[in-house]
Amino acid sequence: MVAAAAVPLAAGLALGWKNWVTVPVLLVALGLGALVVKQLLFHREQSALRAEVARERAEAKPAEQAAHAEHHVPAIPVDSAEPYYRFILSCTVCWSANAGVPQHGNLRGLAVHSILERARQVTVTGSPTDAPMVLTRLAAELGAMAPDRSGQIVTWAENVGLTVPEEDARRLERLAELRKEKQVRHQEQELEQRTRAYLADEILTDPGTAVVWWLARHPEQVREAADLIPTFARLTAAVTKTEIEPQYAERLDDRPTLSAVGWPRIGQSEEDRRALAGPEGSEQPLWPRGNRDHGDFDEPTAQ
Repeated sequence: MVAAAAVPLAAGLALGWKNWVTVPVLLVALGLGALVVKQLLFHREQSALRAEVARERAEAKPAEQAAHAEHHVPAIPVDSAEPYYRFILSCTVCWSANAGVPQHGNLRGLAVHSILERARQVTVTGSPTDAPMVLTRLAAELGAMAPDRSGQIVTWAENVGLTVPEEDARRLERLAELRKEKQVRHQEQELEQRTRAYLADEILTDPGTAVVWWLARHPEQVREAADLIPTFARLTAAVTKTEIEPQYAERLDDRPTLSAVGWPRIGQSEEDRRALAGPEGSEQPLWPRGNRDHGDFDEPTAQ
């Protein structure tokens, strides 16, 4: 303020200002000086307040940490998503009492009970085979400070651990293997049932359908398919539980079987397969030729 008053007076004397000029300039300078002083005082006050708040927070934080109590829980069972299988929980239970609320006679028991209730809400939805993932969720849940149901204390947990007993872990591993094996067998049985239904309902319904099915897989074996018609007649009769048609029954003994044209037989040895193949380079067919193969079809006999 002294500088704001001295500068206009010095300028007026030096420049020879009249009073009616010097006085307004002096008033303006004093006003500006007052604003500057006010801003400086305001900033100084705000800095002092911020320093005081920071000091109070620094003093209150150790007091809060020293106010809570702790209790270590070495091992306690908690339920899981699998019946008859439980997790083993270990943690450090922490709690602090709420001021102004009637206190419980056993705050430690109340805190442990509260933590177990919160832990069960997480573990009851987790599988014992996925303990690491359940532990991650559990540590995040129990690490949050939350009041118990009575509102008397605030509880949380530190150093959370979650394990599965070794015997239960071995049983669960065995069960997982059995489930996988069961799934594989179920798929195999389903495939077998579909194959059987396909053959019984669509292929072996009559000899003609069976021959068409054979030719679709062996388009180059037309003569063989013709020779196998009586055999297909016997198969379709057995599947449909009907009598063999007379035109096929008379020629069953003269026609080759399915194994004669290269179909594998149960228990067939390597020597039998080599014998069936014939000499190397031989063009002799693997089935007996009928009259049809030479073009001289049998004439139907008169009754």
